[in-house]
Amino acid sequence: MERSGPNFKNVSKTQEKKRRRRKHPNVFYKDEMVKIFENMDDVKIMVSSFITFFCALRMSELCNLKWQDIDLKLGRVKVVNGKGYKDGYIKMSGECTQVIRKWRAMNLEEEYFLPSDKPEYRHLQRRTVLFRFKEVLEKAGLDIPTEKNSIGRQQHQYKFHTLRHSRCTHLLNNGVPIQKVQQFMRHDKIETTLTYTWITNPELESMVEKVDSRQEEMEDVGYVESLTTPQILQQPSKFNDPIEIARRRLACGEITRREFKKTIEVLQTPLSV
Repeated sequence: MERSGPNFKNVSKTQEKKRRRRKHPNVFYKDEMVKIFENMDDVKIMVSSFITFFCALRMSELCNLKWQDIDLKLGRVKVVNGKGYKDGYIKMSGECTQVIRKWRAMNLEEEYFLPSDKPEYRHLQRRTVLFRFKEVLEKAGLDIPTEKNSIGRQQHQYKFHTLRHSRCTHLLNNGVPIQKVQQFMRHDKIETTLTYTWITNPELESMVEKVDSRQEEMEDVGYVESLTTPQILQQPSKFNDPIEIARRRLACGEITRREFKKTIEVLQTPLSV
C-alpha cells in the first residue's frame, strides 16, 4: 500500500473520531415550574406534566399508561414494557395521588390515563403532548432555542422530557441517596444518575457559600480594598512597597514580564544626589 502521494491521508484513529461535547441535562427549577403551571389551560397537559414529574415517566410510558396500572390505594404506578422492555413500580407522593384521583373521577369509563381526542386513536399521541407542551413553554417564555443537531433541526433548552430530568435533580437536591434515586429513575447504570450530581451538588454549594461569606467578613474588617483585583492577591497594607505592587500587577496580567523587569531596574537604581 502506497503511504505517500496526494491520495494518502495520515489520519489517526483518534482524529477520525468526532469529539462530542459532554452535555448535562437541562432541568426546571422552582421558578420555571411555577411559570409552566401558571400558563397551562389544557387539563390533559396539566395532569400529564404532573404525573411525569412526580413519577419521572418517559414519554412512551406516559402515553401507554392505563388506569389498571395505577394503584391509588397503595399510591404507586406500574410501568409496563418501559425502556429496555422492562416493567417496574414507581411510588407516588401524596400530592400526586390527590391530583390523579380527581382526574380518575373525570375519566371513569376510560382505559388509558390520557384518552385520545380523536376516534382513530386509543390514547393521546406523543406528538400531541409535545406540541401542546411546547405551546405552554412559549407562553411561559421558556421556549429557548439553543443549537441545531446533526441534521440541522433546531434544538431547545427545555422540552417535555425535562420534567423527568427535573425530578431526578429534585430528589438528589433534597438528600435522597443516589442509589435510591437510581432505583426510582430506573437507570440501568449509576453513572447515568451521577450525571445529575453535576447540576446540583448541595455539599459543594454549601462550601462555596461558606467561603464567600468568610470573604465578606474579611471585607468588613478591611482586609480587602477592592474587587477589581483578584481576591487572592488582595492583602493588608504591607503590600504598599512599589516592588510588591509591580509583582501583583505582573500576576494580574496588567504588565508584561519585560515591563516588570524594567520597573524593577528603575526602582532598584540609586538616586543621584
